[in-house]
Amino acid sequence: MVRKKRTTDIITKGEDPFGTPFVLALAVVDGPDRHAMHRIIKGETVVGRSPEADFVLEDPLISDRHVSVRVAGNLFSLVDLGSTNGTLLNSQVVTEGTRVRLKNFDEIELGSTRLLFIANRFRTEPIPSPSYNE
Repeated sequence: MVRKKRTTDIITKGEDPFGTPFVLALAVVDGPDRHAMHRIIKGETVVGRSPEADFVLEDPLISDRHVSVRVAGNLFSLVDLGSTNGTLLNSQVVTEGTRVRLKNFDEIELGSTRLLFIANRFRTEPIPSPSYNE
């Protein structure tokens, strides 16, 4: 039996993570900025309260430069940038300066904000029309 490739598989080797049909994003699922979303389009994205951050959040418990999401080929990682209140990845503490690997649908907690990391691959071939027997 041949395994069908799922549409949610993370980027395969040698493919550009910033090109179609790939989407890398951070989505706020809880906290002051609930429903905010940021599409990741470069090698390093800084999340924080500072206006200079790439993804600016209003949570007062988040540092000016709280975390960094880094993309290197098909590898995605999270680094705590010395935040005051710390960072959790899937309920596990992220040590300051340590690079931890991110996977599709990982949950990141900063202050009172919960983010979802999305690394999604969309279908490029047309979806076949269902055949109806009359």
